[in-house]
Amino acid sequence: MRMDFKKTTRELTKETIEYAGDMDPESRNEFIDLIHDQYQIAKHSQTGRGRPKYPKSEVNKFAKLLTQLIKKFGN
Repeated sequence: MRMDFKKTTRELTKETIEYAGDMDPESRNEFIDLIHDQYQIAKHSQTGRGRPKYPKSEVNKFAKLLTQLIKKFGN
């Protein structure tokens, strides 16, 4: 039996929102702040040559997840 751990961005977003929904409000806000910090790092990190360190597709995944969390729970 082989397990497949590959999930789509949509599935991961849904699971993350469910996970956040089970948290108390204070922990949820800290969790959303952590994701925001990770998004900012991914967006603004550069290599030594001044090129983006992370692909735009990865940065967009963080942005979409953050948007969904804020729409659902506010912050």
